[in-house]
Amino acid sequence: MCLALGLASYSRIEAMFVSRAKEDGKRDLRLVTAAIDQTIGQYDPLPSLIAGDPLFRSLLKDPTNSGLLPFINERLRQLSHTISASEVYVMDMTGRTLASSNYREEGSFVGEVFDFRPYFQRAASGEIARYHALGTTSGERGFFFSAPVLDGIYVVGVLAVKILVDPLEELWKADDREIFVSDPNGIIFLSTDDNLRMRTLTPLTDGARRSIWANRQFPLSELEHLSFSLTGGGDKPVEILLGNPGEEWRFLCDSASLVLPGWHATVLQPMRKIQTKAVIALMTWVLAVLVLTLTMLVILQRRARHAARIEDERNRMETLELMVRERTADLDAANQSLRGEVEERTAAEAELRDTQTQLVQAGKLAALGQMSAALSHELNQPLAGIKSYAENAMRYLDRQRFEEVGTNLSHISAMIDRVASISAHLRNFARRPGDKLSAIAVSEVIAEAVELVQPHTRRHSAEIVFDPPETEIWAIGERLRLQQVIVNLLTNAIDAMRDQARRVVEITVSDRDGHIELRIRDHGTGLPANAEEHIFEPFFTTKEIGSGMGLGLSISFNIVEDFGGSLSASNHPDGGAVFIVTLKKADVPAGRAAD
Repeated sequence: MCLALGLASYSRIEAMFVSRAKEDGKRDLRLVTAAIDQTIGQYDPLPSLIAGDPLFRSLLKDPTNSGLLPFINERLRQLSHTISASEVYVMDMTGRTLASSNYREEGSFVGEVFDFRPYFQRAASGEIARYHALGTTSGERGFFFSAPVLDGIYVVGVLAVKILVDPLEELWKADDREIFVSDPNGIIFLSTDDNLRMRTLTPLTDGARRSIWANRQFPLSELEHLSFSLTGGGDKPVEILLGNPGEEWRFLCDSASLVLPGWHATVLQPMRKIQTKAVIALMTWVLAVLVLTLTMLVILQRRARHAARIEDERNRMETLELMVRERTADLDAANQSLRGEVEERTAAEAELRDTQTQLVQAGKLAALGQMSAALSHELNQPLAGIKSYAENAMRYLDRQRFEEVGTNLSHISAMIDRVASISAHLRNFARRPGDKLSAIAVSEVIAEAVELVQPHTRRHSAEIVFDPPETEIWAIGERLRLQQVIVNLLTNAIDAMRDQARRVVEITVSDRDGHIELRIRDHGTGLPANAEEHIFEPFFTTKEIGSGMGLGLSISFNIVEDFGGSLSASNHPDGGAVFIVTLKKADVPAGRAAD
């Protein structure tokens, strides 16, 4: 009876497994399409970003430069490892490869000509291109991404990135399904089944064959048509028969389009395996029914004789329920603790964001911290003088020598003015600057910055030389932020001359072609080799460990860029380093024109 009931239910069970397999196929399709779309989206913008490196323009202008070519080859090799690409290479306008990441390997692209490839032709005409093909040199399938190398508005070369498709296929392999991806010509370009790869779903047109031959995309001899037939559709699952008549294999078929125009991904699940799962489920169900029936008969036969045992089982169940309730209570407590941890993490993240917003302010305070010892000495001198003059004034007052009392009070007042001036400079420098840009007097800002670093200057026995121009120069910026930039540069310049006998910092301001140029030069040892490329990066420093965070120049660089200007550094021919701040020139404000 159970067997007859099972046979009658087989069609439903099979339909259930087919439906489940169809859902699994759709899920696999989503993963496959997402993986390909993500890969394409990840590599599409890379050639344009890489091609902007000025070194490639230099190589294309002088391909025989024996000093530059090895450096670019090695740079491309390291870059290919960084972006997980098979090859990255640069071609001139004839399609000849000048430099390649695989220059060390047998079968290097260097010297090869790829002018027949569409990705080269489109990039050479100024477009960003994408192509898929079998490599003519390596024989490996891959996607090619290319972009023009521009010199101004002119295309002087092409940069290409190739990625292999084998890793994607390895990710998709499974025992219970096959996955393949076809291109707009119906050619199966990716497949987990080696027998399906490079087969065509539709006969190739003459035009497609000519295009494939001209572009050397694939060997035409390997492009065999795949014989298949489809059944189902509508509410019924789509099945596909592969193979020759009499040797067909039935598969459950699901297909979806990719972001790439004309590309499709297909998942094939063998119907034989689905049916085997249905048979196993049916047999399990029949066996379960048989076991349940036999168990019920045994229970009914022994019910009278085992009443005591049933009562004992009931007691055990009550004990188990009690244990479950206790365990549930423990889990509730654990969940409450977990919620508390989540709240703590949320608060910590909010605190981190607030800390990040205070990074620029921290750079200024760090600069004040470096000058703290000198500032303390600068304040202690007038305070000690005030105390001494006050004590003398009291003695003169006791002796009724009022003229000397007045003199001492005048000295006290002057020293208090000095302390107030230092405090005002520190308060202005430490407060948060505004965001609004306006016309600022450059010489006045320089004078304030020089005054602010005077304690640091005297502490290191340094000298700052600044001869203000006769006519005030005005620039676009924000007063406090420009003051911070100058303080950072002056402090760094003084620190760079610690081991020098002559410690002089020279400041010059000039008007050059409508831009204001502020130069700060020290007489130290200059910038180390290769430091100019990284000196404005965050946390890069040439100082000893513990002498700085490496944020001052990065913050200064961003501040000057916010002004619409630029900050650069180089070594002076006569020694030392030169930092140049270039700002936009501003008109003299109406209120200061008369001055």
